[in-house]
Amino acid sequence: MNENSCPMPPYSSLKRSQKPIRPRHKPAVRVGKVSGTIRLAGPAMEALRERRYKKDGGRCTWEGCGIWLPLYGSVFNRAHLAHVLSHGAGGGDTIENTRIRCFHHHIEVEHIKGQKSPA
Repeated sequence: MNENSCPMPPYSSLKRSQKPIRPRHKPAVRVGKVSGTIRLAGPAMEALRERRYKKDGGRCTWEGCGIWLPLYGSVFNRAHLAHVLSHGAGGGDTIENTRIRCFHHHIEVEHIKGQKSPA
């Protein structure tokens, strides 16, 4: 080492002080400021899905379908929680505003084709 060299490495191994990380999760239950609609997240939404599943008997409520669905499992095979009135239209996450649907009738028919069942 010569007299002009620095004994410290060019990049110190000391870390800069960092701001504490704030959790970015949503609260389980929120109420809309303007419309007053209920929005659920996480375990509260899963509890709603389980209650609706039991109320609908574990079957797709699309008229003429009635296929039995498992509550858990692959997203393609399990019961989907579908909203009668969407969030964008002012619908909330309530037992009255939801139905159990199979993957085909929830995603492929309601969301992609935009059809709604009479039930």
